Order: sequence, then structure tokens, then C-alpha cells
Amino acid sequence: MDAIARWKDKVRAARAAREAAGEATGAQHWDADRAAWFNRFAGQSDRSHTYRFVAPYVKGRVLEIGPGPGAYTRLLLRDAEHVVAVEPSPFMIQRLRENIGVRDDLTIVESTIEAYLDRLETYDLALAANVLSGIEPIDAVLSAVTAHAEVLAIIMWSNAHTPAWSRDVQVELLGRHAPQPNMPDHEDLLGVLDALGLVYTVHRAEVPIHTFAYPAEVVDWVQGFHSLPAERRADLERVLAPHISEEGGKYGLPSGRDTRVVLVRRAL
Repeated sequence: MDAIARWKDKVRAARAAREAAGEATGAQHWDADRAAWFNRFAGQSDRSHTYRFVAPYVKGRVLEIGPGPGAYTRLLLRDAEHVVAVEPSPFMIQRLRENIGVRDDLTIVESTIEAYLDRLETYDLALAANVLSGIEPIDAVLSAVTAHAEVLAIIMWSNAHTPAWSRDVQVELLGRHAPQPNMPDHEDLLGVLDALGLVYTVHRAEVPIHTFAYPAEVVDWVQGFHSLPAERRADLERVLAPHISEEGGKYGLPSGRDTRVVLVRRAL
């Protein structure tokens, strides 16, 4: 199986598993509650560990794919002349507008990137931060975006696996005896880029895991991540307690993912 087919198979398998479990997928996944949860933890979070690799290419017109509540958008707007943010969830767009405000140098479009391809213009930079793994037509998206952008910066997870704390939550609280299948990760991405004949450089970003002020915030994050009801809070605290660690006065959980920044250019 070639890299593009393998990517698409992983997307379909992950989507089918989530739908079988009664979870919404695609833009419908980000309803009002989940968008509020994500905004609380990611809307104003520190992106400097990854953005430092992107910053040298931020200028002129920038396309941002899936901005969510705007953690990267606010950084892009410091140096770009204009940012076009393409976001499929209306609830994420609401949070983005609340966080960024109305600006002449920001255009927000409610659309998936797949549906937006025929409206692409010319960009100095395109940014896709942790949003590509759910896109099935990855070959069409990457081909189109790199044809319109001088540089495509992709922020994505590497070596994805389910950490012990998540396995415990899924088994003990969600009744899943096997973790849901992983979406495509960094290695799958590089295979697709190679298959498309695109040239790229890879940078490893050392992203800290101890970012929460209190253990209760860690529990809040996991509760929202797994959409657990309030009545399971005590059980969740019990399951997570052995896994939460502290460093420098901050708290966190072991990650099953390393973060990579991939800078893509068209092959000459």
C-alpha cells in the first residue's frame, strides 16, 4: 500500500471508530461545548516552542488552515499583512472572533479546506497546525496549497501512541478494551510528501507537558477531552492521580506524541 492510500485508510478507520462510539466527526465534532473547552485550554496558550520555526516565513499574505480559537492567529497577525483563516466550525469562529476581534487584516472563512481549494489565492505562507490528520483527500489538499503558497508550515505529532493515562480512562471509565485507532501521524505525513514530490525540512519542537497551574486543571482538561459527565469526576480524579506529575510548580500528564514542524516547498 502506498503512502497516500495508507493515510486515507487511517483517516477512514479512525472516523468509523469514533462514529461507532457515537462521537461526531469533522466540523460537527467542534460543537459549542467542545469549542469552549478547547478555547479555555488552547485559545491563549503559548505556541512559541513551535512558532519559532514558522516565524521567519511570516510576511505578506498568510493562509491559516483550521485556526480554531486563534492561538497561532494572534502571532501571525503581528508580522503578516493579511491573514485568511479558513475554519469549518461556526463555534470555533465565534471563539476566534472573541479572542482576536474585528480587524481589517483578518478574513475569516467558514469552510473546510477541502471545499476551499478552488478559491485559493497566492500566499507567502500557509500554516496548518495539528489539523491535517483528519483530512482524507490529503493529496489534493497538499498539492493545491503548495501550488498557491511559497511555504507550507505543518505542525503535527510524531510517533503517536496512546499513553497509559488515556488507556486507563478509556478502559475504566469509557468501557473500551482497546484504544481507538490513531489518525495519521508525522511519519505518514512524510510518506505523503515524498509521494507528491514535495521538498521539506523537519524540525523537532520540545513542547513542555507541565503547563497546568493545578492538578484540578489537568482533570478539567481530560474531562473535556473525553467528554466525561460531571458525575464521573471523582472516578476520573482517581484514575488520573497516579499519572499526574509536577515540575517547576506546574502539572501535566505524559504525552504519547512528540511534535514536529515541517516546512514544505514545491519541488524545483
